[in-house]
Amino acid sequence: MREDLKLAAVLLGYPDADLLRRAGRFLRDESGPCGRAHLLRFVDEASAVPPLDLAGHYSALFDFREDLALYLTFQEQGDARERAPALLALKELLRRDGFSCPRGELPDYLPLLLEYLAERPQASDDDLPGRIAAVLGPMRERLPEGDPYAHLFDGILAALAPPRPSGAAAARAPQGRGAVTA
Repeated sequence: MREDLKLAAVLLGYPDADLLRRAGRFLRDESGPCGRAHLLRFVDEASAVPPLDLAGHYSALFDFREDLALYLTFQEQGDARERAPALLALKELLRRDGFSCPRGELPDYLPLLLEYLAERPQASDDDLPGRIAAVLGPMRERLPEGDPYAHLFDGILAALAPPRPSGAAAARAPQGRGAVTA
C-alpha cells in the first residue's frame, strides 16, 4: 500500500513525461496489489497523450474546476471560514510526524497527503485515509467518461481501502443482511 500511495502521490501531481515512463517501467517490473493495475493503466493511457495536451488536460481538470480541486478541506467544506481550523489541524498533524509542507503549498493538497500517508511512521488513530477516500470517490465520479485520471483515482482508492480479512478471519467476519455467501 505504501509504495502505491507514494507513486500515486507523484502521479497526481503536474504531469511529467519522463516520470510517466519511469513509473511504467516500475509498475511492469513489480507485482503488487490490485491498485497497481489501475496505476499502470493510467500510466499507459496518459503516456499516449502528447505531453502538452496532457498538461493542458490536467490544468483544465484540477486547476480550473472547483469540483475537482486537489485540496481535501476545500472538497469537504468548500471555500468557507471553517476550512482554516481544518488546515491548521492538518499542518499540525504533518508537523507532529516530522513531515514538512513544501513552501507555498497548503497542507490539504491531496498529493502531499498521499505522500504523507505513504511515509508516516505508523498507522495513526486519525481517519485521514477515510477522509481522503470520502472526497476522492465523488471526485472520481465527476471525471469525464474515459478520462485516464479515473484509473489513477481507482488505484488510489484501492490503496486506501482497509485490508479485507482473508482465510479464517474472513470466515469469522459477520455476514451482513443479504450477504451473498458461496
